[in-house]
Amino acid sequence: MSILDIQIVGDSAGVERLLKHLHSSMSAESMTHFLNTKIGPYLQERAKARFRGEGDDVVGQWAPLSEATMSFRRSGRERQLWSVGDAHPINVRTHELERYITGGFDPAYPTTMGASLLFPHRAGRGGKKIRDKINQAQQGSSKGPKRPVLGVNERDATFVLVELAFHIQSHQSGL
Repeated sequence: MSILDIQIVGDSAGVERLLKHLHSSMSAESMTHFLNTKIGPYLQERAKARFRGEGDDVVGQWAPLSEATMSFRRSGRERQLWSVGDAHPINVRTHELERYITGGFDPAYPTTMGASLLFPHRAGRGGKKIRDKINQAQQGSSKGPKRPVLGVNERDATFVLVELAFHIQSHQSGL
């Protein structure tokens, strides 16, 4: 099944060569490679920067820790268990959420429509626990304010589109 059907009358060799190039560079295999080498690593680095900066241009700055949390962190046991300071880092206690979000992505895979990438990677054992932590961070609850750890914005969309254009332009057969 083809989404695009172009008919050219006359010398069509150049146009056909360009269309073949476009078709090849947009194949499921090529898009899988693109997602694995460009987009996955980009999203991972954005997530790492979000934790380092305690928020960013996508999710905003994270709310500061409450006095009760800082007091709890000052207790010797908390500090010894998780190596955290009184007020920083925010959104980090056991490092479990941070490691999960910044730890990578499942390899992209071809689909009938192109390719798919899952970020962050699938939660293995304890998946419900990590999903609960993500929900708490994204939405907040009676336990605390929201401090989103996942998100994308126009900057990210621009990056993807520019990188996709470069990918198409420089694509070589036989990845």
